[in-house]
Amino acid sequence: MTCNEIYQAFDAYQRDRQSAQALTELSQLVSPTAGSIASSGVSSAERYYDQAKATANVALAVRNCAPIQ
Repeated sequence: MTCNEIYQAFDAYQRDRQSAQALTELSQLVSPTAGSIASSGVSSAERYYDQAKATANVALAVRNCAPIQ
């Protein structure tokens, strides 16, 4: 992957994370249980994102590219 492809992938993922957060907020309005389930999924996705970001930043460093902020 090129640096631009890595950046684009993380930009897309960031947009998906924002959508998931909005869904969680909506779910909480509909049902506390649904909101709790959605929140748990968002938390798991956040942990995955942090791990993927760290790995991607190593790949970017090897390519002499700026890290993902």
